Amino acid sequence: MDIFIPKNSKKQCRYLFAFFIAVMITILPCKSFSGITTTQHINLLKGWNAIYLEVYPVEPDLDLTFKNTPVEQVLSYFSDSTPTQFIQDPNEIDWKKEKWQVWFQPGHPQEYLKTLHAFIDHQAYIVFSTSSDYTLQITGTSGINKRQWQPDAFNFVGFYVDPIAPPTFEQYFAGSVNHQDMTIYTLTNGIWKAIEKTDQELIQSGIAYWVYCKGGSQYVGPLEINLPGANNYLDFSRTISEFNIEMINRSPDPLSFTVTPVSNPQNEETVPLSTVSYTLITIKEYQPFETQTQPVVIEQGQSENFLLAIRRDDLEGESVSGLIKIADDMGNCFMIPIKAEK
Repeated sequence: MDIFIPKNSKKQCRYLFAFFIAVMITILPCKSFSGITTTQHINLLKGWNAIYLEVYPVEPDLDLTFKNTPVEQVLSYFSDSTPTQFIQDPNEIDWKKEKWQVWFQPGHPQEYLKTLHAFIDHQAYIVFSTSSDYTLQITGTSGINKRQWQPDAFNFVGFYVDPIAPPTFEQYFAGSVNHQDMTIYTLTNGIWKAIEKTDQELIQSGIAYWVYCKGGSQYVGPLEINLPGANNYLDFSRTISEFNIEMINRSPDPLSFTVTPVSNPQNEETVPLSTVSYTLITIKEYQPFETQTQPVVIEQGQSENFLLAIRRDDLEGESVSGLIKIADDMGNCFMIPIKAEK
């Protein structure tokens, strides 16, 4: 049976659909891990800035996040199967046609056109600031994100790197056959400019870039970290006592990594963990995990398992959270949330 929808009803349906999408964008990020928080600091210059959000904010509502700040407008790109049309000047983006969503500061003349309402973690944004040298501080929960590169297109992305000693673009992409042309753009003085010397240009933490990927790829960098299940955190619930973290070297050279427990500044108790190793084939040995591990070297294409166990008897409260930092000798750095229950 065919269902006839009057013209006015069709219009109402479109509005309802748009409202539903906006609500879903606001709600979906709430599934992120809620535990120990960190603050990401991003220095904004006057005009357009390209930033990469590494945390899921405690306050994702953009109206509240940017209240009483010089941030006037935010753009974010949500790709699909259609190749991205690269636009050199952010002022020329037709966000009403392209796959862009936009946020305006309340009171802005175009506020009624707002389609972006909440932050999404592991997402790149273009931010317009009316003030120079403003430091944006976003407090939220950390995590790592698997990446699916859009094939034969520019991808708007950021990277998990050490803010002090990051890798160059050439070092980062040396292990990816899909990025050997090294076509990368960075936002400079409000204009996207190609990076010419990728062997000298350091990747900046918290900054977003346009990176071209030839063909499909799931490349996540020189050090690939695989956590159990589909989560980007470790949850030692009452039924889980051990986790295995797999490290894979995707670079063409040997790579070493260290794992460091990060204390919880929000309370005195930390997550009591132990490292697990095998002295014989079937005999496990547990050592308290309280300081940074010794560097572990992984050869090209090889993997290494890092086993962690919870010392549940040492838990003082019913629930405690913390972080572990995984870093390699190339300058890649990841923060992984941990939670444990009594």
